[in-house]
Amino acid sequence: MKYSLWATLVVCSIATLILGPTSLETVWQGVLERFSGTSDSWNPLLDERLPRLLVLIATGASLSVAGGVMQSLFQNPLASPGVLGMTAGSSLSILIVLITGCHIIYPFAIPIAAIGGCLLTIMIIWSLSRCHGMYHLILTGIALSTTLIAIHGVIVYALRDQWQLMQTIAEWEAGSTLDRTWQHAHMQLPLTIIGLIGCWRYRREINILALGDEDACNLGVDVDTVRWRLFICVALLIGGAMAAVGVIAFFGLVLPHVIRRLQGPDNIRLIPLCAIAGATVLVLLDNILRFFTIHWLSIGNLSAALGGIFFLGLLVQQLRQGATYA
Repeated sequence: MKYSLWATLVVCSIATLILGPTSLETVWQGVLERFSGTSDSWNPLLDERLPRLLVLIATGASLSVAGGVMQSLFQNPLASPGVLGMTAGSSLSILIVLITGCHIIYPFAIPIAAIGGCLLTIMIIWSLSRCHGMYHLILTGIALSTTLIAIHGVIVYALRDQWQLMQTIAEWEAGSTLDRTWQHAHMQLPLTIIGLIGCWRYRREINILALGDEDACNLGVDVDTVRWRLFICVALLIGGAMAAVGVIAFFGLVLPHVIRRLQGPDNIRLIPLCAIAGATVLVLLDNILRFFTIHWLSIGNLSAALGGIFFLGLLVQQLRQGATYA
């Protein structure tokens, strides 16, 4: 599975770099002129396709790994960043930044707001779930997510007459990968790298936490410290993805769940597979939309449609089987 994913990712990455309205000969001529120093004009490969590819890879890996880590930490197949309200909290924070215009002067205000909203949301959910038991975790996440989405909707409706702002918000909420530049890559890549390294660093501790807090403590794991460091890593991953691309619904739910079913719950294998699979699927979806020139549909819309169907099927299966999560 790992090698097939790598092969697919390489093929899709090459397609992302070469597909476009500009002829390949013209593109490579511009690349050679850029590196030789004879021209500094805009080049579709260096200035559009390459940063777009990096953003796609980073976003897919971030969302998938974040979902896998959250499912492992909470021992629940439904515990994804979207279901737990982390995406909604991050979205509301970014909306406030867009409204105030802080991102025009300080572009990094967007990822900072995204990370802050994500962390605040998970802090509230974790506090409530600890008080009332893990059984109420998903219900708490859905309730908080619904509240945050409602607040988001009220703000957007109140500002509906500001057409330019509404267009920016609509493109961001759709999870569009159009016009991704090096600014988006620079905002996201450091957060993604730190978040992925952090999740990989604690992969064994995540496995031990599956035994329960008491057993994990007996085995020498500082449960609270590890859990909160992982929360921070997940917030970095989600914040970077939200800042660079926008809302990609259910992506952190579907892929980790499928990979866990196929490869087992061992996070030593699960985390790298989630990263590779997430990057591969997102680049593949982008190539499909570009190849068939589907301009009315974004990756975020497509992911939401597919993920919603999967989520519904997963809920029905859980209700019918009453299965426990291992």
